[in-house]
Amino acid sequence: MSASPQVVGLPIRRRRPVAPSVFDLSFSELVERVGGERQAADIFDKLYRQRKDSAHTLKQYGQLDGLSSTLAERSRTKGSQTTKFLFELVDGNFIETVRIRRHDGYTACVSSQAGCAFACQFCASGRDGLKRHLLPGEIVQQVLALGPGVNRLVFMGIGEPLHNYDNVMGAIRILRERRGLGFKTSGITISTIGIPKSLKRLREEHIKINLTISLHATTQESRTELIPGSRNHDINEVVEGALSWAERHGRIVTFVYLLLPHVNDSDDDVTRLIQFFAGRPARINLMRWNPVLGGPLFQRVSDRRLSTVRRELDSAGVNVTVRDTQGQDIEAACGQLRLQQLAKKDTTESAGPDETSTADVAPPRRERVLATGRRDKR
Repeated sequence: MSASPQVVGLPIRRRRPVAPSVFDLSFSELVERVGGERQAADIFDKLYRQRKDSAHTLKQYGQLDGLSSTLAERSRTKGSQTTKFLFELVDGNFIETVRIRRHDGYTACVSSQAGCAFACQFCASGRDGLKRHLLPGEIVQQVLALGPGVNRLVFMGIGEPLHNYDNVMGAIRILRERRGLGFKTSGITISTIGIPKSLKRLREEHIKINLTISLHATTQESRTELIPGSRNHDINEVVEGALSWAERHGRIVTFVYLLLPHVNDSDDDVTRLIQFFAGRPARINLMRWNPVLGGPLFQRVSDRRLSTVRRELDSAGVNVTVRDTQGQDIEAACGQLRLQQLAKKDTTESAGPDETSTADVAPPRRERVLATGRRDKR
């Protein structure tokens, strides 16, 4: 049974413009801003290695005043191997981040947008539409907020990373800067529905990241029903663009396929998957459907059918695995905690300032403002 997240009731806030922060600056941009490489290296060291408070650090550099905006942690839900965080951005939008424990560290599942424009039927991220792109620093701060044990990063939270291409790549360059976190690009994965134009750009990048494509269908008609926002992205262009990236970089691209009975699990679907991927630098991850707050009800594939599809793909020379999702005990799928918070906020707005019910609101706790991931003392 899923644990109920403890969400703190928030005051209603007026949206305000989002200004860049110091976390949005690459090392070269910071050098230009402070006028010297030594000063920039000192700032990167304090912010990313020592993880010191950004406001305190920037006091030494007057020209950086006003660049210390932060994320505010609003809720945290713990599972056996996962911890899910709800953050409020400076303009009042919300995003989610998940930390997953592994034997050799932690994986951070980060958001790239506030909301999503692509409205995948099996995902809660786009239920409220797209509010805005995240800035590079808002992505970077998610990683910092989860602590120093994070050594893998997956863009699989709220939003479509290739729809926010420039800011996502900017964040990756900041994270991999050797004078800062020095994050290894081999530990970074972009998970995307596949935007052909952006896949072409990614193919030409000189960064050895990992790529995962949320495919979920073998025909354009079926894919558009499952992912309405993909209607203008030809499925053949998506597949070939991803395979071209893999061949260009000498890597394997992963295609995630949520197996849905009577939707995308027919024998014809299996045949088309074989035609797409047999002998190509690709891996198919077969997944089961899990319910999403406010989403449609699909059937859950049987063990027998799942095993049959896996066996047929494998026999045809397709690299295939069956993947179980982590974090089901805390509803860690993208966007669910954010939707609960938005629903709570809507209830607060409709009730008015003197009519707000507190029966289902967790007792308030002190807000944590996170710039570097350092824990405050309670």
